[in-house]
Amino acid sequence: MTRLNGLILAGGKSSRMGRDKSLIVFHDQPQRDHLFNILKRFCNEVYLSCKNVEGIPEHLNAIPDKFDLNTPLNGILSAFEHEPSAAWLAVAVDMPFVDALTIKTLIENRDPKKVATCYYDSDGDKPEPLLTIWEPRAYLLLRDFHSRGGFGARHFLMENDIHLITVPDPRALMNVNSEDDIRRLND
Repeated sequence: MTRLNGLILAGGKSSRMGRDKSLIVFHDQPQRDHLFNILKRFCNEVYLSCKNVEGIPEHLNAIPDKFDLNTPLNGILSAFEHEPSAAWLAVAVDMPFVDALTIKTLIENRDPKKVATCYYDSDGDKPEPLLTIWEPRAYLLLRDFHSRGGFGARHFLMENDIHLITVPDPRALMNVNSEDDIRRLND
């Protein structure tokens, strides 16, 4: 099976949060480090997708965004630019309930013959692009999608041959985008 790298998607502006979401502590360490430690148990290499490398510790293997896109597709495309022959297990940094079982289940159900393997979203009817294994065959399709003006990773997944599975714990798909979201988690 193709080499599998981990990719923590942390290139967003965190505008609703008002601070860097990758540095929020949910599990006794910044979220980016927590996810890094989970992914390194399952992946050949793990990288942090980010706007730029300024202030990113070297051990997080930062991959700066290389495209003019303000969506997670920027990080995914940039990862493929870094290593096009690898598959990439991408997870958003603002998903605090992603755990080893979530990652293990995704990998165990991986179908490398498809463009991607992903969970159904929280509504149970569309693909969740922020917790997906992107196979190498996706790279050229993603580049073509982007060149045609496409920018939404979910839209791309809906247009292509993917393998969809159900997440073992639906909380894993929860995003934390604001201080109110954090307060709700702590209630």
